Amino acid sequence: MTAMKKKICSMILNLVAIFTATLNAQESNLGTIKGVVLDDSTASPIEFVNVVLQLKHDSTIVTGQTTNQAGKFNFMNIPVGQYFMTFSMVGYKEEKTPVFIIAPQRKHVNLGVIRLIADMMPLVEVLVTAEKTLYNASIDRKVYNVEQDLMSKAGSASELLQNVPSVQVDIDGNVSLRGSSNVLIMLNGKISSLLKKNSAIVLQQMPANSIERVEVITNPSAKYKPEGTAGIINIVLKKNTKPGINGSLNANAGNQDRYNGNTRLNYHPGALNLYGNYGIRKDTRNRINTDNRQQIAASTLTFYHDTQNSYARPLSHIVALGVDYRLDHQHEFGIAGDYFYNSFTTRESANKLFQNSDFIPINQYRRDRIENEFEKEYSLTAFFEHNFPREDHRLRVEFSAAGAPEQEDSRYTNIYLFPPSPNEYDNTLSKNSENNDQLTLEYSNPLNEKSSLEAGYNGEFIHNDFDLHAERFEANQQQFVMDVARTNRFLYRETIHALYATYKQSFGPFGFIAGLRTEQASVKSDLVTLDSVMTSRYFSLYPTLHLSHKLSQLSELQLSYSRRTNRPEGDELNPFPEYRDPRNVYAGNPKLRPEYVHAVELGWQLQNDAISILPALFYRYTYNRFTSVTQALNDTTLLTTRQNLVNDQSGGLEVVVSAELGDFMMVHGNAHAFRNQIDASNLGYDNKKSTTTWSGNLTVDMRLSGSSRLQINSRYHSSRLTPQGKNASSYVVNTGFRQELLGSKLALVVTVSDVFKTFKRESALNTPALSQTVVNKRDARIMYVNFAYRFGANVKKSKEEEQIHYDENP
Repeated sequence: MTAMKKKICSMILNLVAIFTATLNAQESNLGTIKGVVLDDSTASPIEFVNVVLQLKHDSTIVTGQTTNQAGKFNFMNIPVGQYFMTFSMVGYKEEKTPVFIIAPQRKHVNLGVIRLIADMMPLVEVLVTAEKTLYNASIDRKVYNVEQDLMSKAGSASELLQNVPSVQVDIDGNVSLRGSSNVLIMLNGKISSLLKKNSAIVLQQMPANSIERVEVITNPSAKYKPEGTAGIINIVLKKNTKPGINGSLNANAGNQDRYNGNTRLNYHPGALNLYGNYGIRKDTRNRINTDNRQQIAASTLTFYHDTQNSYARPLSHIVALGVDYRLDHQHEFGIAGDYFYNSFTTRESANKLFQNSDFIPINQYRRDRIENEFEKEYSLTAFFEHNFPREDHRLRVEFSAAGAPEQEDSRYTNIYLFPPSPNEYDNTLSKNSENNDQLTLEYSNPLNEKSSLEAGYNGEFIHNDFDLHAERFEANQQQFVMDVARTNRFLYRETIHALYATYKQSFGPFGFIAGLRTEQASVKSDLVTLDSVMTSRYFSLYPTLHLSHKLSQLSELQLSYSRRTNRPEGDELNPFPEYRDPRNVYAGNPKLRPEYVHAVELGWQLQNDAISILPALFYRYTYNRFTSVTQALNDTTLLTTRQNLVNDQSGGLEVVVSAELGDFMMVHGNAHAFRNQIDASNLGYDNKKSTTTWSGNLTVDMRLSGSSRLQINSRYHSSRLTPQGKNASSYVVNTGFRQELLGSKLALVVTVSDVFKTFKRESALNTPALSQTVVNKRDARIMYVNFAYRFGANVKKSKEEEQIHYDENP
């Protein structure tokens, strides 16, 4: 028996040796080719250059790819043979290399620098080709390349996100990803304090033409913060690095006295790069909200009707300044600062009517509000980067400090209509602030041609201060006195230390990225008013895995998994009620637990010169999911707070398609549908609830001439399930026209959003004791006229084509 075991072991070892030798022999016959593509006149790297590898004897195409941001290309697993390469990019003359050889003795070829010379091509030729890389997909993300399509100078970041696959934006500018609002929005791969608190408002004020690309990462790697159970939307801003002086000016005017404008400028004489931009935006924001309820309290049926009209004129300023300096080929440092300021006065009037079961009025009054509000964010970031001799081998240290104070000064008047009664007055002054300091250490090492390692540390230190002062007018004293029951202060502190590592490896057509992130979080909630302090600590592991298999030169299969979390923010833990509307009170929940999600996604990519198809199957299992729960405090007042569900499961299909229909039209569409099931048994709901939800986006670009373009955009979102009801479906249609002038230096754009006045948000709540329908509407059919002018030595029509977007968040 022992001899038999030895023979079997010997056979296995021999087979392993033979397999290893065969694999090594195959690997030894595979080579690599790399290089970088630069603009001949400016020496700047060129992104999205088409690089094609061809056989010498018959010019057969072997494989191809496009250059990255640094203008680099890198081919791996190339068999022994004789080849040449072709480089093409719209706006440049085609370039071919001499024939070169991949041989066992010369497997790794470095072509060095390839220089492309600008070509004065006819404008129509430029327009036809520039849209072929609107969407790009890699092993861990999908990229919406803003500069590869038309973009309206009048649009904001909110309008831009409307056209990004998988992303939805509602009437108030709230962003969701595949139907989930729990998404982490980042700027240049970093957390922004104001975006974390008021992303809707900031995105409405951010000019779209300041954005280079939008990255949608539904299953982020361990390098990224695990917050946002739906994934990450990373907005990468433009940072002009072209030599010389370059810039742009934009001016926009809309109906109802709307206007906005921005300017960008950079100076890059050599090792030094100075850049800055400024934007201003003045909006008209009208809202009409209705709230209708049918409520049973103490066996008595009552009806409540609330119609609210509000008007505001927000004025915002955005400023960014920065400097980078390259000491030598290995060392670079930089400092950048950002400032955002938004202020406005809101005038609001809400008519409230209470009726008995026979619809006879019981009480009717009007509540008027005048609110002066401001919010701002300021941040300062400094970095130092060391580049090792090996390409892409670097170490980067970065520190950022940010603050985001805001204030709401509200003056209320209750005017009692029935039964008649003297007016009542009350005021609130809310001062909230957040300080967010971050320290990051990032290390990346390309171990060899087929593998790379990334590791790092991220420390985040958050301090929130929520201070609410309330007062009411006492008629007998003829003065305002502090309302002790409503005045409160809440302090929140959170510290997170994280370590991560990711390893990337390829084996022929196969590739993977495996990662692990560890986080230690400490939370302290200080209810100053109640003299109560609560603390918690938790340690968590967040593994990630991304697999890819290249089926052919045109298609690739991708599979990914990640574990993510969503920690409650300070306002979600603050138990002190917010009394903006005394009939609708909101309060946080200090016992709210973090939610966690396991996400799996299987995707396939098919792309050629005429069409790109990106279908994906996805599944999310979330436990402790946050949800809003509304309950009656009495027969007239509702309290809404946050609770944890037992779990939430959703699985579905998403398809993104981009196709060129001849020389006249391009069509971009995406749709996703998923089945959603929630278990709210811990909240008193016995049965699990499930529904099927879907949404779609269709954009049609028509080239009327070489310098004219018409675009039509439409979106539809079906109803969405909630524990106590559902959110109704919605749809909207927009259109825009763009005309290039003065050789593409000047552009005229006209947009009309919500052409058919259909954009609204409607939600329904149904429980045994309460039925409620809330409808939110806003200004419809918003028009903008835009003029955009670009100047500098590097204005190229082919690289500055931009997408028409629409103002849907006034």
